[in-house]
Amino acid sequence: MDTHLQSSLDQATENIGRDRPTTKREQRAASIEALLTKALTLFITQGYHATTVEEIAQSADLTKGAVYFYFKSKANVLKALLDRTEELTVEPTIAAMEAAGKDPVDRLNAFVRSQSVIGAEKTEYMLLAILMSAEFNGSGDEIETRLTDLMARMENALRETVKVGQESGAFRNGIGPDELASVIMATNKGCYVEWYMRGGDLKGHDFARAFRDFVFDGVAART
Repeated sequence: MDTHLQSSLDQATENIGRDRPTTKREQRAASIEALLTKALTLFITQGYHATTVEEIAQSADLTKGAVYFYFKSKANVLKALLDRTEELTVEPTIAAMEAAGKDPVDRLNAFVRSQSVIGAEKTEYMLLAILMSAEFNGSGDEIETRLTDLMARMENALRETVKVGQESGAFRNGIGPDELASVIMATNKGCYVEWYMRGGDLKGHDFARAFRDFVFDGVAART
């Protein structure tokens, strides 16, 4: 066999071996990641209550017992995903708004820009929060409380930004800050749904720009 080809095969074999979990800690991390990834897809496509623990396990090529071993319950799987959602979608947006300073226009622009990037890269996580909020609405479940708290972080930051913008004359005053912020959030959530369903057809940059222009045209003070 050609020595170069043999060297390439040896290197590929070595890389495959390196990619496989070898220690118990790595195996545990790989199993948890597989369960969360498959659960994320199942919760989005068929809902939380319609998804069984067995389906999550089978999708991840693991046993039903593995789900209970790592998470204790299906609810804890969703809670872990919501923690990740907050980390990947909410916290970066809050940080971007804070980094933008006190100017309401800059803060709103930071919100839109951050959510546009997240929409392109982490669509499924925010979509999960949106869909689960609808599914658990009015349930009185602790997951409903978790979802409410998660979404409230962005909503409160956005509402305060709109209020300051109205007080400074930068944003229109004909609509209350609560209502205006809610319309922006509703538009934002709708964009996630559209991006998820038509992501292959939509041009990310153009879609993000359309979202930004739509928001700013809606809040800008009339002259």
